[in-house]
Amino acid sequence: MRYRVTHATKYIYQSSASLCHNIVCQSPADFPFQQVDKYDYSINPEPNFSSERKDFFENNVVYFSLQKAHKELVVKSESEVTLSRPNWMDIKPEDTPAWETVVKQLKTPASKNDTRQFYLESTHVTFVKGIREYTLESFTPDRPILEALLDLNTRIFKDFTFTPGFTEISTPLEDVFENKKGVCQDYAHFGLACTRSIGLAARYMSGYIETIPPPGKPKLVGADASHAWIAVYIPEVGWVELDSTNNLLVNDQHVRVATGRDFADVVPLKGIVYSGGKQKMVVTVDVNKIE
Repeated sequence: MRYRVTHATKYIYQSSASLCHNIVCQSPADFPFQQVDKYDYSINPEPNFSSERKDFFENNVVYFSLQKAHKELVVKSESEVTLSRPNWMDIKPEDTPAWETVVKQLKTPASKNDTRQFYLESTHVTFVKGIREYTLESFTPDRPILEALLDLNTRIFKDFTFTPGFTEISTPLEDVFENKKGVCQDYAHFGLACTRSIGLAARYMSGYIETIPPPGKPKLVGADASHAWIAVYIPEVGWVELDSTNNLLVNDQHVRVATGRDFADVVPLKGIVYSGGKQKMVVTVDVNKIE
């Protein structure tokens, strides 16, 4: 499956900004089951300085500074990717090892070094009261790990209500758990807290998923949005991706951009700006299949 993604962010300042420094994390990376065919970006006004690098998690990032007066800033990323069917789609959940076995393997000296930062708490993922107990309703003794993960994924999907505007990035996970409302990043943070609370390694995935319009209705330009889901490490299989917002074991419709401990590691566009008054941000994302 091939997709073309356009992600545009526009800032409008009430008073002219004299300086800004920003980091952009919108470039899809090559992952297992994902190949980046093309990527380009534009920044308007043209920055005085820009550079590209990889961060600690091997995500592609662009740093730029704009050192001249401007009342608008537009950052646009365009990419094309090819997705293939992941190996976990052909695994029978009941054939995977017991989750306790995976936890023990993760804590041994021989475990993969890149899993260790993913079974700890992080900025937006904390082990709030009751979350371990909630998780263990799915992770019963000796249950195969993928079977338990799918059960947890379904329970989060059924127990929570997708409610745009109910939360913001600073909303504590306790409030999300208590009200069981939020958006995809809340679902992902909650899923990470669940799985990490019992000792599993789980990481935050940011990217996009194509939205399908109602039957007979045209697809709206800009109607897609950034998306978030999780990946849990299973030895001999790898990082298995699950999307509780849609109750999915991720197949070939999710375009991966970046991975980290939580949203704080993969903010699409962040920085500082010197300006007065208010500012307005407009974000549009389009995800389209390439025939």
